[in-house]
Amino acid sequence: MDPGTAAHRLRKAILFSFAKRLDLNWCYQCGCEIEDIHRFTIEHKVPWLNSEDPVDLFFNMDNIAFSHDSCNYRASRGRIGKPCPSVTAYRKGCRCEGCLNAKRQYRENKKKYKDSNNI
Repeated sequence: MDPGTAAHRLRKAILFSFAKRLDLNWCYQCGCEIEDIHRFTIEHKVPWLNSEDPVDLFFNMDNIAFSHDSCNYRASRGRIGKPCPSVTAYRKGCRCEGCLNAKRQYRENKKKYKDSNNI
């Protein structure tokens, strides 16, 4: 394993452990308990990217919360790459109506392609 990857996983495990000990492992978006470290993310309560002072807002501890990965993704604004609604957003956990329709359309197109090519 790459040392950078190992260090990141260790920091995340330590943070998750502390959050659980301090009873802070509750999702900022949905209010449910975050029980799985793989669903645990850091969230900025107020989006920092296009703010007047992005550096201050990014590092402001009062602007930090924890969320499920899917809740955090759904709440994000202005995603780089494939924004919501899209199949990519669906794969990352978004279940808004637009993403559900995008996934449904993707499945239909895939089925049509398989049927037409006898795959």
